[in-house]
Amino acid sequence: MMSGKSIRTVLGLLALGLAALPLARVVAAEDGAKDAGLQADYHLGPQDKVSIKVYEWRPARDEIYEWTAFKAEYTVSPSGFLSLPLLGDVPAHGMSTTGLAQDLGRRLKDRMGLLEEPNVTVEVMQFRPFYVVGAVEKPGEYPYRPGLTVLGAYAIAGGKQRNTTGPLRLEREAISTRGDLQSYNFETQTLEVRMARLNAELANAPEIDWPASIKASMNDGELSTTVRQEQLTFDTRREAFETQVSALKQLQSYLEKEVVSLEKQLEVHQTEANAVKSEFEMVMKLYKKGLTAAPRKLALERNVAQVDGERLRMESGLMRARQEISKTKIAIVDLQAKRSSDISAEVQKTQARLDELKGRTQTSKHLLYETEVLAPQLLATEEDAKLQQPIFKILRKGQALSSEQVVSQDAVINPGDTVMVEQPVRESQFGPPVPRPLPPVAAQTSTPTASVKIYSEGLR
Repeated sequence: MMSGKSIRTVLGLLALGLAALPLARVVAAEDGAKDAGLQADYHLGPQDKVSIKVYEWRPARDEIYEWTAFKAEYTVSPSGFLSLPLLGDVPAHGMSTTGLAQDLGRRLKDRMGLLEEPNVTVEVMQFRPFYVVGAVEKPGEYPYRPGLTVLGAYAIAGGKQRNTTGPLRLEREAISTRGDLQSYNFETQTLEVRMARLNAELANAPEIDWPASIKASMNDGELSTTVRQEQLTFDTRREAFETQVSALKQLQSYLEKEVVSLEKQLEVHQTEANAVKSEFEMVMKLYKKGLTAAPRKLALERNVAQVDGERLRMESGLMRARQEISKTKIAIVDLQAKRSSDISAEVQKTQARLDELKGRTQTSKHLLYETEVLAPQLLATEEDAKLQQPIFKILRKGQALSSEQVVSQDAVINPGDTVMVEQPVRESQFGPPVPRPLPPVAAQTSTPTASVKIYSEGLR
């Protein structure tokens, strides 16, 4: 029969064995990795997340003591270190889980002054991600799973790229582009009608000189409405401008007549003033000789003052009339200058939009040609190429780009690897698409049917 001490010893050994199970599990996993074709000794790297547990057998108390300060998950930093309690930054990059566990046991023994190394287990909880780039549906970063092959990574990234440019999509794009061309054609014609009206206003012409391209389509649909609107605008603005100028000129004429009248009044007034002054001089001679009374002299002095005051009022009125004439002339000049400036600004804005529409029209013709001619050829080429097996390559961190090599779909990838997928390019049975010269800019037409017809003939 076993003594109490022996029983405690056996229990302690069993406990230590249980505590070492995680470490055994890591080793067993690595042995299994060898059987599965994986890397047997996995080396830690940045972004790996590990779980660390530390146990110590205390015979005095017949118990297994767990160091709870270490019971957590830790992530390997970009510099390759683990930040741990008591130990600080511990290097982990390039180490296996077993090697790291042994290193931590030694460090804890030295740090804490223990007689024996504590039991340390390190388990990878989350591997660092891998990356898939190239001809896949969803390239990007993905979490690693042990035993992952290249084919599995290809499947995780969505497999081969799906073609979003099918025949139906091409037909929709062609219809949309034709609609854009029709819109650009009509807007261009509308702006040309406006430009003709603005040029007539700028030249102060009595009527609009329509271009030949507009005259040929003046009776067609919406364009005829545009022509009538622009003609009405021309007539209204011209009548308003002429009315304003006429009113100013009429005011100028009234002021000029007033000036003539004031000048004549001044002439008559000057004659009267001369007569009053002559009479005053004779009275002054008589007054000095004592032949007339003082009231007579004072009355004539008042008359002279009144005549001079009236002359000053007439001269002031004449100056005001001449000043108003100058203001009226300036107002006419300003009105004409403002009208010319406004029309010039509209001409510049309209011409800029015409140039923009010309570029957009040409671009839409390119796009329509590509949609109807080049895209179907390219689509046939791509569909033919996608029937071939994709090419897989692996780029491993820490290695030169020259180490990039073609691998089979069953090759095992490691955390941090970049899987590159390439789709082989092969010419279709029609051969590569041959660029064809684009047609010149189509003549502007009023109806959508005509514009599309002209473009189609240009493509042929």
